[in-house]
Amino acid sequence: MTSLITLSHFSFLRAASSPDELAEEAAKLGHHALALTDVQSVGGAVRHQRACERYGLRPIIGVTVYVDNSPIVVIARRQQGYHRICVMLSTGMSPLDVVQENDEDLAVLTGGWMSMAARLARERNNRALREWLERLPRHSTWISLVHHERPGDSAAAQRLINVGQSLNMPIVIGTEAFHASRDAYRITDIMTCIRHGITVFEPHAERPVNDSRHLLCEADILRRFGNIITTDILRETDAFAEACTTDLLPGHVTPPTARLAEGADPRSVLRQHCESALPMKYGENPEARQQLEHELEIIGDLELAEFFLVVQEVIHEAQRRGIRYSGRGSAANSIVSYLLGITHVCPLRFHLLFERFLHRGRKGTPDIDVDFDSERREEIIAWMEERFGIDHTAMTATVITYRPRMAVRDVAKALGWPNDVIDSLTKSIPGYTNKDIREYRNDMAAVVGDAPLLDTLITMATELLGRPRHFGLHVGGMVLSREPIHERSPVQRSANGVAMVQFDKDDVEAMGLVKFDVLGLRMLACLGETVELIMRHEGTYVDLDVIPPDDPSTFDLIRSGKTLGIFQIESQGQMHLLAQHQPETFDDLITEVALFRPGPLQGGMVHPYIRRRRGLEPVVHLHPFLEPILADTLGIVLFQEQVLEIAHRFAGMPLDRADDFRALVSKNRDRAAMAAMKDEFVKGALERGVDLAAAELVYEKVSHFVGYGFCRSHAAAFARIVVQSAWMKTHHPAAFFAAFMQHRPGMYNLVTLEEEARRCGVRVHPPDLRYSGIRYDLFQEADGTLSILKPLTSITGCSADLAKRIVWERSKRPFTSIADVVERLYDIVAVDVLDMLARSGACDALSDSSRTALWEMGVALRRMKERRARHTQTLTLFDMPLVQSVDIAELPALTAPERLAWDYVSHGAARLHPMTLYRRLLTDLEIRPISTAQAFERKPHHHNNDTGIDLTLAGIVILRQSPPTAHGVLFVTLEDETGFIQCVVRPDIREHFVTELRNSALIVRGRIHAIGPWRGLLVQDVRDLRGVYGGEAGGEADGVNGGVNGGEA
Repeated sequence: MTSLITLSHFSFLRAASSPDELAEEAAKLGHHALALTDVQSVGGAVRHQRACERYGLRPIIGVTVYVDNSPIVVIARRQQGYHRICVMLSTGMSPLDVVQENDEDLAVLTGGWMSMAARLARERNNRALREWLERLPRHSTWISLVHHERPGDSAAAQRLINVGQSLNMPIVIGTEAFHASRDAYRITDIMTCIRHGITVFEPHAERPVNDSRHLLCEADILRRFGNIITTDILRETDAFAEACTTDLLPGHVTPPTARLAEGADPRSVLRQHCESALPMKYGENPEARQQLEHELEIIGDLELAEFFLVVQEVIHEAQRRGIRYSGRGSAANSIVSYLLGITHVCPLRFHLLFERFLHRGRKGTPDIDVDFDSERREEIIAWMEERFGIDHTAMTATVITYRPRMAVRDVAKALGWPNDVIDSLTKSIPGYTNKDIREYRNDMAAVVGDAPLLDTLITMATELLGRPRHFGLHVGGMVLSREPIHERSPVQRSANGVAMVQFDKDDVEAMGLVKFDVLGLRMLACLGETVELIMRHEGTYVDLDVIPPDDPSTFDLIRSGKTLGIFQIESQGQMHLLAQHQPETFDDLITEVALFRPGPLQGGMVHPYIRRRRGLEPVVHLHPFLEPILADTLGIVLFQEQVLEIAHRFAGMPLDRADDFRALVSKNRDRAAMAAMKDEFVKGALERGVDLAAAELVYEKVSHFVGYGFCRSHAAAFARIVVQSAWMKTHHPAAFFAAFMQHRPGMYNLVTLEEEARRCGVRVHPPDLRYSGIRYDLFQEADGTLSILKPLTSITGCSADLAKRIVWERSKRPFTSIADVVERLYDIVAVDVLDMLARSGACDALSDSSRTALWEMGVALRRMKERRARHTQTLTLFDMPLVQSVDIAELPALTAPERLAWDYVSHGAARLHPMTLYRRLLTDLEIRPISTAQAFERKPHHHNNDTGIDLTLAGIVILRQSPPTAHGVLFVTLEDETGFIQCVVRPDIREHFVTELRNSALIVRGRIHAIGPWRGLLVQDVRDLRGVYGGEAGGEADGVNGGVNGGEA
């Protein structure tokens, strides 16, 4: 028996069960085969085949498509038939034409209960039914019988049989299942409501009216249909299933074709490239030679040589174009990757484990991630499409699955709650949590009350967790195929028009296709532009690839905690960690990058490592077997490679199982799988002579390495960029900050970036219509120092395209006056943008001041409008000049608050910090500058880095963070004209001052804590900064609040 029409949850909100759930249930029911026929998608086909193999079923792959808005099912009878389905879904070809042209490889089933054939049979319209069946491909169509235990289903099935037999058409049992078991129909129903945007209280033709649309055993099928089903129909159904043979899992990798000389062997070419680079990188080094031979042997055995050569081609093209790139991830564990120039980190120098990247038990292609200059990444993608052919490249999909907050939102909407209540409900659940939704019941009840419908909401939302909602576009995973991709997967267009396969990265690898991650990194764009600015303005070429990795002044800056703008270590949490860690070498930076990740943080590994590094506690290894694995991290698990090595060397797992263990621990998503893996881990350790208590203790420690943790090679690749960005900030701050403001790779707003540049001795000039271009640039001061000139694009409303047109107009001849500006830009620039040009100070050199420029702009615009009203674009004898001297009034200079407000509104930052205006009043109230905190050190007898000093500080909120690892603690970063400080708000204080903490400018009082150069404030009291001013609420302080939020001041 088999089910020939089966939908999985890859039909996206049409069916409830996963391919694995369907296969497991089908096996229990005694099926020998199972078809998967999702709607317009084969996205579940790989998982379907794997599940069928696991449960001993023959996998059949098909798809539900529409003809005249009626569903039919197309089944792949042979491998070529699957290819034709992919082409059909990619191109939108008529299903009937495709089947007609490939009748030996494809078959048509008339469809399920909603199909045209079933509907006409229920309507007893034999004539129309016969005409419809005659439209279908004659020699490759089977009538499929379905029965959903609804009135008239038996009679309709008999009518289909009668008409089909009159046309000599074969007949099979379709059954049509939307879920594995009967009790899952509620999920299918709620999904249907979500998909159609209706509530469960509204009828819809596609909603199930009963619970019958599940997989059936043969006895249940015969009971439903009664004596309608004959032995011939049963035999035909079985024969149809037996005739279908497809295999999507070849068991080997099929890389795209590398550019090789005719007859050249990829292995030999790969060896030749590596051999030529080996002496340049290592000289005479036996260890490097031995590692190279080891890697080449494994690469050759896995037939991956051509894959490495293809990646090298991409890297060479980036080098040829001068595009900065950085190979990272586990690929940096390979000496072959290093010799080919794919990565820049020496795996021998940093003791990187090749087996984390590749081993003989590896499933699929090795994972090579390369970051490119984000601004030029599209160049690389376009070249790859040209090089390999647009039909041979597409992006990988991601399967967007239900997380708690999304599930609650969709189910609440289907249950009929209004939008404002739904918003409050979803906010009661953290954005990212692995906890059961039921644990948030009290928070949800506080929103909607303790009603029975709340329990329904929680139950149904829990049922949705982990089920696919829709496809998304992978951030950078590009599939490269030897054959046209649309023969291996349907290619569809994402929301932004990018070609995308219907499989995620794991399924792509299982199919033997090559996925190459082409990622964009804004910090690489920043560094690339920094190099260009230095070359243009200082006449010096800086080769970032050869700067010293342990430059003393660079590390002085890092240890000082002044790391705002530095890759990976600019967050407040990293600044705090830097103060404790105090890295001295490049190896220390690798550890720094790895420490501040969810894995080590959630595993409680950070503080023990710091204490051991400081000598405050001894280095202890839980078992002698672990010492060679964890010696350089002081007995603490910090890297994914260490998890793999412990599983392999301590628990005796083969490398492929050890890699599975590492992946499972890192993802921490499947508790049942973790429990099974624990048994294997402990059993293997016992067989190696480890006692039970030690084996379980080591497992517990390693299993806490949850969430996302770095592999050592990834951390090393990132640490390299850390050094490069810190070196640039140390030695070329003006160029670095100009590029940084252009690309904004960090987490801070423009105001904070400009303040940091000033703290580093770099002046920042507002945009200037005479000199500013499209990008941030450098300006040489009279004393020879370099300062930053903001671009025209920094002006509110001035897009890059508009800035280009202004620059082109200026290239004809310089602007000489406000009238000249209006005369030449009137047809180019909107009035509100001209207004912002004047307010920003960009026109100050053409007038007496910004206020005067704005006045002149208004006069000129009015007269230009009058001139245009007379339908002339040129000056006549009757036209007055746009601006005359008599038009210019004597206007007062802008006050400091006005200048501040105009700057914020017109170009998003200011020439002085807003807090400067209120320092006198703040001082009267004994509210200190933030820099005051630096005067206090930790008291020797105090715990937790307590200085024993309470301070009251005030500033603008530049960051609010409450990560899951903080257990409800809120971190608020305040900034004034002297610097910034992290304020730690405990959950009880946070709850008490919840309203005050929402304001954008705060006064806080609390205890100062100190670690080296880092200062923090443990908050005791919070006030809205606007509350300290006299008069109506807000007063002049609204200039602070409005400026920060980018509103009118």
